[in-house]
Amino acid sequence: MPVNVSVTHLSDGQDLWMYGSQLAVYTERFLDGRLLCASLQDNGVPVYPRDESRDQPSFDLVIDGESLAFGWEIASFTAGEGASGIRSGRLVLRHGRAPVELEVKTEACGFGFFRRSLRIRNTSPERALGLTSVRPFCGVLWSFDEGQREPGREGAPEPYSMGRFADAKWGTEGRFAWQDIALSTEVSYSSVLGKSGHNAPFFVLRNNLFGGYLACHFAWSGNWRSSFRAEQPVFQGRASLRFSVEPAGMPPLRVLEPGEQLAVPEVHFGLVHEDFDAMVQALHSHLRSRVLSTAGNGLQPVILNHWGYMEHELSEERLRAEVDLAVEVGAELFMVDAGWFGDKDTDWASTTGDWRPGNRLPGDLTPVFDYAHGRGLQCGLWVEVESAGKSSRLAADHPDWFIHRYGHPVERVLDLAKQEVARHVEAEIVRIIERYRLDMFRLDHNVYPLEGGFNEAHGRLENSVWRGVQSLYGIIDRVRARYPRLQWENCAGGGGRTDIGIVGRSTTTWVSDWMRMPRTVRILNGMSIALPPEYIDRLYGVAMEGAYRGSAETQLQVAVLAHPTLSGITPSLAAANPALLALVKKYVAIYKDFIRPFHRESRVYHHTPVIPGTDGRGWCALEYVSADRRRAVAGVFRLAVAESDTYRLCFRGLDPALAYRVIMEPGSTTWTASGRELIGQGIEIRLDAAMTSRLLLLGAED
Repeated sequence: MPVNVSVTHLSDGQDLWMYGSQLAVYTERFLDGRLLCASLQDNGVPVYPRDESRDQPSFDLVIDGESLAFGWEIASFTAGEGASGIRSGRLVLRHGRAPVELEVKTEACGFGFFRRSLRIRNTSPERALGLTSVRPFCGVLWSFDEGQREPGREGAPEPYSMGRFADAKWGTEGRFAWQDIALSTEVSYSSVLGKSGHNAPFFVLRNNLFGGYLACHFAWSGNWRSSFRAEQPVFQGRASLRFSVEPAGMPPLRVLEPGEQLAVPEVHFGLVHEDFDAMVQALHSHLRSRVLSTAGNGLQPVILNHWGYMEHELSEERLRAEVDLAVEVGAELFMVDAGWFGDKDTDWASTTGDWRPGNRLPGDLTPVFDYAHGRGLQCGLWVEVESAGKSSRLAADHPDWFIHRYGHPVERVLDLAKQEVARHVEAEIVRIIERYRLDMFRLDHNVYPLEGGFNEAHGRLENSVWRGVQSLYGIIDRVRARYPRLQWENCAGGGGRTDIGIVGRSTTTWVSDWMRMPRTVRILNGMSIALPPEYIDRLYGVAMEGAYRGSAETQLQVAVLAHPTLSGITPSLAAANPALLALVKKYVAIYKDFIRPFHRESRVYHHTPVIPGTDGRGWCALEYVSADRRRAVAGVFRLAVAESDTYRLCFRGLDPALAYRVIMEPGSTTWTASGRELIGQGIEIRLDAAMTSRLLLLGAED
C-alpha cells in the first residue's frame, strides 16, 4: 500500500499546485494564461519560487492548426482521494479565444509515480473542431549551471542520457540502450506502424551529473512520439532537460463534435534518486497496483500452445493428443492458436475474419475443449479480430469495412473507427467466448495500419487511428467487465503492442515472437525493465524455433523466469524423449511451486541492464527477490562471444541477517550460505560453453 501522497493548492496572486508521491514532488504554476511545469524534484523538497522553470507549459494543444498552449482561464480546481490512497487534483481551464474546455487531472499514485490525463471538451454548440496535435505532458527537470559540468575537461560526460528500446523491427524487442543527449540537442523517437510498435512508448531519463532517474510510460496503442531536448539557454538561465510525449499522426487526429468530450491517452511518470534497480522496482510497484490487471486467482497458468509441430494443419485427433501432453507435463491451460478457422491447405492469414472452423475441424472445436476441460485444463483460443484475410467471406461481403487510404482499401486492416465494424467485432468476441466457454482469449494483431486511413467527418478527413484505438479499448473493457474471470493474452505480431494502454487491459503479454537463444534472454532482460516479469511470455519448444539453440535447461530457465508457454516439445507423447520430458516436468514444477508464489510481488534486479548486440553478447544476470526477502531466484546466462568463462553474481536484494538454502540447477546442488556472504562474496559461476546457464533458487532457513 503506497504512503505519503499529497496534493496542495496555494494561491498568493499566482496559483500553484504541488503533488507529492513519496519523495517525488511535481509542481505546476498558472501564470499569464499558461499552466507551467514549474519543477520536478526527486528529494521531497519543492524548489524555491525564484528557481522554478517559468517557460515550459506542462501541455500543448493545437486545434485546427492554432496552438492553445496559452490564453487559458481557471474555471475550477478540486482535490480528491481515490482508491488505495491515490490523491488527485482536477483543474478545469477554459480558453479565452477557442471554444474549448480542458480538464487537467494529475494523480499522486505513490512509489514516486504520477498519472497525468487530459480531457478536451468542444464547448461550441454548432462548430466541429479538428485536433491537430496534443502533448498531454511536457516536463522540465535537472537544471544546473553550465560551469558545474566542467565542459573543458576531456571526457566530461554529457549531462543527460535517455534509455529506451533501441530497435523497432519485429523480433528485436527489448534491446534497452542508453543514448546521451548533448546540450543544445533535440532527440525524438516514435512509432509509425499504426500501433505502438516493437519499441514501445517507454523511456528512462538519467542525470549523469548529479544522479537520479525518471521513468515514463505512455498508455497509447497507436502512433506516438517522444521528444527530448537538453536546453542550453541562449541568454541567461540554467541548462535543463525537457521532454514530452504525444499521439502522432496525420491531422486531424480526431474531429470533435459540438459538445463532445475526448479523453487523451494517459502519461505515467515517476522519479527515483537511489539507483537503477530502485527505479525499476518503483515502476513495477506502480504498474502492479495502478495499471495492470489479473483474473481468477491471479496466478499465471502454464500454457501449452498447439502450434509447435502442427501449425495450422490441425485436426481434432492431434489436438486431443496435445491435451494429453499438456496434462502429462503439468501445464494448466491449453491454447489453440491460428488456423482453427480455415480449410485444409489454406494458410491462416488469408481467411482471418471468418471465425468458424472449416473442414479441418468438421466437428468444431467444442469436442476438443470439452475434452481439455474434462482433463482439468483451462482453454484459450487465438483470434485476430482486427483483420480480415483477402480470401475471407467477410472481405467479400464488406469491402467498405477496411481502412481506406489515398483512394484504396488497405488489405486485411479492418477499420474499427467505423461503428458498424466495431459492433461486429465485439459481437464476434462475445460469441466465440460463450460458444467455447473460454478461460483465455488471445488477441493477436499482425497487421500494420501505418499512417492509418481517413474517414469523412464534418467536412474533414479524420485520421482513423485514434478513433480505432479508442474503439478497441472500449471493446476490451466491456468484454472483460462482462467476463471478469476471463484471462486476456495480448499479442501483436509478437511485441507490436507492449504499451501499457493495452497491456493494462490484459493479464499477460506476448512481448516478442523471437524465441531463439541467445536473443530470447536479451528480450526478457530488457522487457522486464519496462514490465514486471510475470506479464512477459517466453516460449520453449520448436514453435518460433524456440528449442534449437543452446542447452535445454537454459531455454527452460528463461521460460520460468517469465510467464512460460510450451509449444512443440515432442511430435507425440509416445515419441517423447524421456530425458527431455523429465526436464520439462522439473521446470514446470519449479515455476509453479517455487517462483510463481512470489512472482507478482518480486523485486527485480538487473545486474546487466544493457546487453550489447541484437542477439545479445556476453553475460546476463537477473535476480528476483520476494517482498519479505526470504525467497529469491536468479538466472545467470552465458550468451555469445563472452570474454570470460566466469561470472561472479553478488546478490543485491537478500537480507544479510538471514541464512539461505541455495539450490543450483542444473544438478540440484545444494548448500547453505549467509545473506552477508551471498551479497558480499557472491557466487562464482563458471560456464565454458555459450548458451548455458545456472538457475539459483534461494529460501531462507528458519
